[in-house]
Amino acid sequence: MPESKPSPTLDFDPQLAEGCYRLRGEMTFATVTQALTATRKLMEKGASHLVFDFSGIRRSDSAGVALLIEWQRMAVSVGRTLRYTQVPDALNAIMRVSGVVGMLPLDTPTHPVQPLH
Repeated sequence: MPESKPSPTLDFDPQLAEGCYRLRGEMTFATVTQALTATRKLMEKGASHLVFDFSGIRRSDSAGVALLIEWQRMAVSVGRTLRYTQVPDALNAIMRVSGVVGMLPLDTPTHPVQPLH
């Protein structure tokens, strides 16, 4: 019997600063539903300012861009601010082609967010 391939995941690792999360894994059609559920809880009960660091993203597709747009919409609807940092080149390229770069809170910090130890 062939060995089954593990399902792709998208994890949110809390960082040192409150409201900062390092995303790890894939932002694809296979992971966006799970990611949307996880972030809804963060946005409803979390810090008033959220930072999503994308330095751990290995793969993304157009569903990942749709997720960024939905996260921004969700943040505004619950009165949170949101910033995206360390966005991978591949995801930036999809955003440029899609014409959504100016609609999203993109940022590259001078000092990356530090993980909890």
